[in-house]
Amino acid sequence: MMMNLTNVTAGAKKIRPTSANATAVKLSCELLRIFITEAIQRAATIAEAEGLSQIEGTHLERILPQLLLDF
Repeated sequence: MMMNLTNVTAGAKKIRPTSANATAVKLSCELLRIFITEAIQRAATIAEAEGLSQIEGTHLERILPQLLLDF
């Protein structure tokens, strides 16, 4: 018995087209929008507490661990 090895590779997976339900895409976008809004609000609170009027990267770094746990 002969095998055709031209299309067989170790760990090969079939390529399948990827698609997403329109409702799932809308829901994912809304979740991302809320996540970003919450991150900005929390970082602004930290910046305000430090007497600053602009959010800096360090403010985002400080709120990120708790934000990820909350979401």
